[in-house]
Amino acid sequence: MKGQRIRVWGASQHNLKNRDLEIPLYRLVGIAGVSGSGKSSLAFATLYAEGQRRYVETFSTYARQFLERLDRPQVISIESIPPAIAIDRKDPVRTSRSTVGTMTELSDLLKLLYARRSTLRCDGCGQPVEPDYPEKVWQRLQGDDMWRGRRVIISFPSSSDKVVALRAAGFDRFWDGQRVVD
Repeated sequence: MKGQRIRVWGASQHNLKNRDLEIPLYRLVGIAGVSGSGKSSLAFATLYAEGQRRYVETFSTYARQFLERLDRPQVISIESIPPAIAIDRKDPVRTSRSTVGTMTELSDLLKLLYARRSTLRCDGCGQPVEPDYPEKVWQRLQGDDMWRGRRVIISFPSSSDKVVALRAAGFDRFWDGQRVVD
């Protein structure tokens, strides 16, 4: 994957005048320039259109009839272009805190991406935080000699208004701080 690039030759869509360029794959790339320099023509009318067009071509004829068809961009050749998606902005939110991320709802998608691809770590020790389940805790306790032969209660904080939901989830006892109550 290292060194792979999208290669574009002879892009002449809208404001672009026979442009050749290479764009690294698997990197976040920004397109910048003065007004009218062809940023949108490159990003949407060329790269997005070709990526989406090629992706749609992989579907059956039946499925294609329900999808938006994009015209082939005016370009000599595009190599190594992956399937593409574009996120359109919704109705503009007119506040001083609006950003491109909030206007396109991209920030919501980025939060989801970071939540799925990141590793939560403990602020205190830096170790990865992993979910604990009663079975996992029990296995850990069984492997610790300190608890051998002793009675152990595995509990978690809750409130009395959740008793019905806990009972429906299969719990039949609770710890009141002093003893186990049925």
